[in-house]
Amino acid sequence: MSSPGGSTSLPLARVKTIMKSSPEVSSISQEALHLTGKATELFIQALAKFSYQQSGDKSALKYSDLAEVVNSEETLQFLHDIVPRKIKAKDYLKKLRETAAAEEN
Repeated sequence: MSSPGGSTSLPLARVKTIMKSSPEVSSISQEALHLTGKATELFIQALAKFSYQQSGDKSALKYSDLAEVVNSEETLQFLHDIVPRKIKAKDYLKKLRETAAAEEN
């Protein structure tokens, strides 16, 4: 199927698999599949562009740039679990110990 916007860069078979993983989805038309793939592609491009604009280092876009935008923008709250800020293992363990100590008190 061709469209005015051209084809998507994302593999539509993978998009379909993800869409079908929802129990509410019983069938997916080719049009819906293509539009979802294109919308996802445009969303990823917009997220990357915004993250790059917000980053201090303009030589490359880093995971930390994406994570910072996702975790600081209210509209991207749905991605917090998917793109978390990186934390060092020692800092995480310290936080766990502090949480456990606070629960004991």
